[in-house]
Amino acid sequence: MPTQHHRGLRLFVADAAGDHWNELTAGETTAVRIAAPDLQQARRARGRITDDVAVILDITVAVAADFRSARNAMPRIDCTTLHYAGTIDGLAGLVADIFMADVADGVTFIPASPEQDMQKVADAALDRIARRLPLAGAA
Repeated sequence: MPTQHHRGLRLFVADAAGDHWNELTAGETTAVRIAAPDLQQARRARGRITDDVAVILDITVAVAADFRSARNAMPRIDCTTLHYAGTIDGLAGLVADIFMADVADGVTFIPASPEQDMQKVADAALDRIARRLPLAGAA
């Protein structure tokens, strides 16, 4: 599987329905979103997509100061997307791992609840991710 690390990680945020999304990084290639309930299925889905596009994995996110609070904010429904409940640091680590393992070229954060401010979460995660690996469009 060809690596696309030279392009840099791409990060998107979506509304609670997951319909409307926008990019916080500055990727130049066409982005294709995928949804998978786990990383193995995401890797298989990526393998079916051509190398000339960026594969962006949807993640339903619940972030709080501690795991228990984040877990309580996670809905029990929707097993079509990968779910993350935890802290900003843990989320940044997960995203870095997804990118470094070539599971996806980036991610879309979808809030687990409408009360979750995904822009704030994404900005904080992006800051931590940028310390670990290159971002798309970064100088």
